[in-house]
This record gives sequence, structure tokens and C-alpha cells, in this order.
Amino acid sequence: VQRKSNRAKEKKQRRLEERAAMDAVCAKVDAANKLEDPLSAFPVFKKYDRNGTQMKKVMLTVFKHNQGAYQFFREALQFEIDETSPSMSGCCGEDCTYEILSRRTKYGEASGPSHGGGHCGGCCH
Repeated sequence: VQRKSNRAKEKKQRRLEERAAMDAVCAKVDAANKLEDPLSAFPVFKKYDRNGTQMKKVMLTVFKHNQGAYQFFREALQFEIDETSPSMSGCCGEDCTYEILSRRTKYGEASGPSHGGGHCGGCCH
């Protein structure tokens, strides 16, 4: 019984460490985004605005067999299975080896779900 609780403690500690590492990365990204872009001093780069795109969601593809990555994005980073993922459209059944995950940004939260094509490129009739 003691061994099992030790394993649970180790797992919880690892999760906390992963979350702390992710928070540290996010803090670095936030700090970098607050810096003035040094290229903006050059006229050719004047129109470039790295924060002006206002992305509504971040998407990624993860293989189902990569359980570590899948759990990290789903649990630690709170990514959801995107509506464009093969498992959501139902056209591929369990044959697809990957999932498309997404997470809305602050710009996408107000707009609600965006429905693109509800199938995975070309496997449906």
C-alpha cells in the first residue's frame, strides 16, 4: 500500500513540475511579446506586426500512440479534440492514427465555435 501512495506522490510531483515548466515558458513568451521589435526600426519591416494577427485558436496534431504528448496537451495544457479531428467527424472511425487538438485564445473565446469543414481531408465520400 505504501508503494502505491509513493508512486501517486511521484506522479503528482511530476505533474506539478511539468506545469511549473510550462508556466515558466509562458512567462518567457509573454515577456518576449512585450519587448519592442528591433526590426520595426527598418522601413521594410514597418508593416510587420507580430501581435496584430489575433489568432483565434491554436491547433496541433498528435499521434494517438504518443500517450505522453497526448496526455500533456489534453490534461496539462487543456487542449480539446478539435471538431476537424477525424474522430469527431466520424468518417474514419478508429482507423486514424492521430487527433487534431485545439485551444481557443482570448480572441477566439468570445466568437464561439467556428465550424469549418467537418471531415478530415479526403477520406469521406
